[in-house]
Amino acid sequence: MISDRAIAVRFLSYVALYVIAAEFSVVFVALPTDVTLIWPSAGVAFAVIIFHGPRWWPVIPLGILITHLLITPAPWSFIPFSLLSNTFASVVGASFVRRFGGDQVMTLRVHSGFVILLGGIVSATLGSLIGAIGLVYSGMVPAAQFVAVMGKWLSGDLFGIVVVTPFMLMAMRSIQRRSVTEIPLIFGNWVEKTTWVIASLAGIALIVKASSMSPAYALGLSFVPLTLLLWAALRFEPIFTAGATMVFAFIVVTMIGLSVAGFSAPRGLLESSILLALLSVMAIVPQLVAVANFRVRAAAFEMLHRARTDRLTGLPNRTSFEEALADALAARNENSRGGALAYIDFDEFKIVNDTASHAAGDEAIRQLASVLRAVLPSDVLLARLGADEFGVIWQDAEASRVETEAKAMRDSVADFRFAHAERVFALTASLGVVPFPPHKAYSAELLAQADTACYTAKELGGNRVQWLTAETQAVHERTAAMGWAVRINDALDNDRFELYGQRILSFDSDTPDAYEVLLRLRDENGEMLLPGRFIPAAERFALSSRLDRHVVERSLQWLDSDPRAKGLRLNINLSAASLADEDFAQFLRQRLRSGSIDPAQLCFEITETSAVRDLSSASLFIANFKALGVRFALDDFGTGFCSFAYLRELDVDVFKIDGSFVLDLDTSELSLAIVSAIVEIARVLGKRTVAESVENTAIGMRLQELGVHAVQGFAYHHPEPLRMVLTHSSSLTA
Repeated sequence: MISDRAIAVRFLSYVALYVIAAEFSVVFVALPTDVTLIWPSAGVAFAVIIFHGPRWWPVIPLGILITHLLITPAPWSFIPFSLLSNTFASVVGASFVRRFGGDQVMTLRVHSGFVILLGGIVSATLGSLIGAIGLVYSGMVPAAQFVAVMGKWLSGDLFGIVVVTPFMLMAMRSIQRRSVTEIPLIFGNWVEKTTWVIASLAGIALIVKASSMSPAYALGLSFVPLTLLLWAALRFEPIFTAGATMVFAFIVVTMIGLSVAGFSAPRGLLESSILLALLSVMAIVPQLVAVANFRVRAAAFEMLHRARTDRLTGLPNRTSFEEALADALAARNENSRGGALAYIDFDEFKIVNDTASHAAGDEAIRQLASVLRAVLPSDVLLARLGADEFGVIWQDAEASRVETEAKAMRDSVADFRFAHAERVFALTASLGVVPFPPHKAYSAELLAQADTACYTAKELGGNRVQWLTAETQAVHERTAAMGWAVRINDALDNDRFELYGQRILSFDSDTPDAYEVLLRLRDENGEMLLPGRFIPAAERFALSSRLDRHVVERSLQWLDSDPRAKGLRLNINLSAASLADEDFAQFLRQRLRSGSIDPAQLCFEITETSAVRDLSSASLFIANFKALGVRFALDDFGTGFCSFAYLRELDVDVFKIDGSFVLDLDTSELSLAIVSAIVEIARVLGKRTVAESVENTAIGMRLQELGVHAVQGFAYHHPEPLRMVLTHSSSLTA
């Protein structure tokens, strides 16, 4: 808030400017009763009232009184008219501008300029009418000269407003916001401005020299000031153009008014009006060009700013952030130290959107952005990367400072409470921090590392700062998993997954054999990779359901296409994600209806741990597809041997005994007891049993003695491409 002392200083400064402008105009007056050629004080007064409002009207009468006392004495009968003409006219004209210009009148716009010009015409007309009446009333001029005096007064006031007011308004606005323009655009540098000043001085000297030789030369060279002003309008700040226009106008009118260098002063109203109209047009055109050019550049700047700014928070967006990161890395010298990048993600933020609405989520993001920004110093870049993700760049900071500020951000989010309606949400944040390496690095690489570190922090429980260093094994494991996720997607897109089959041999001759479908990934070098290499990454990055869909589709296509597969039974593994995925269930229903395959040919294997993890989804899925004739097997049975209560909820057909109990069946009494118990439970429940990982026929015979219905393992069949199993089926023996 401005102090009373500052207001007083500003008030007196305006009064001084008014008086100085009046002193300048007196140069053109030969007699006390003459009306001056120009009245720049009108421009000062008009600008003050537009900028500050009508309550600053005392500036004008005080300036008028000082002017009449010290510069231009006048009869006391005229002074009230002088006070009224200048004060009342300025207030009315400025009120017109504020009324029709609105809140945008102080912005650099062509529309604002025309409104100010119209207001200036109103002010000059009203002031000249009152002033001319005063001159006649006080006997300073005869009544017969009323029209001539009023016309000269009007043109002088209007010239002052056109020339002085724009520069005054821009100067006051610049002082108020402490910047030359409202938008930080790039204009011509000081070298170009120095060149312009030198060219302007040379142009003025040329005009003076030519005018002293012949007035015709002066007329011919009148394009020089306009050319220089248009140069300024296109290349420099609008305030520079306004100031240059004012200076040029004053120089030209001074030379004309004082009949300097061949110029001659106008001798009548018509000559004065034409001269001032010409000078006013020469002043208006460059300023209109300057403002129009500024608005075009400002519009381009604003479009670029919007493209680089997040609309919700006002922070830089991802594009701006990535450019800043690339610039920061490019600016680093070889073996530079310091600097870091952080990736921020709010834990469980989805709860806010799901329970309070997305509008509430947006408001939470706005408030959280303010919380983060308040913690960070001004030299640290904070950007919103999307959704509830933010990025931070410390361009040159030691690790200790980065760690302190990263923890401060985490703590500030943990302390923050977001209130919406009758709910209060407590949120936390996970931060992944990557220090800038001493060697050259790429922004995309660092951003991916920070993202990985952030999600590792989330997987480790959230509300923590996770640094990426050589010792952070969890981050590197996730990085490797992310690499596998990319390879899985690429393999799906380029059909590099292959289906293998392994025979499930039944000891009951009345029950047909089946084949379990096994997935292999053919890498870029042609090597076949086992599921243990890529399935964990698929589960971690929500690719399991997509893989299951691929396997089911390919398996059913094979059953449809090979006549020898008619009636063949296939066991296909399903992940826990597919059991809860309604899209997958819909796909499977549609596929079974549209194909020629008997659903009884299919048996879906579900791991025991997957089924127990989401028991309701698993039991619903099993019930829905058993109704269509599909069979189900509980895979890896025995690994969740903590409780069998869930078996009442899972209406499966087969228990597949986990291979870990089968491998050492002949050497471990515990394994023998577990297998025996599973066989008994299956008998009681009416389920079939299959033993996995049977490596030799001796164990197979022992399993048969225990009552196991079927076996699967290398002792009976090595997995081979699914398309080949029927070709070799005749050679398979028990």
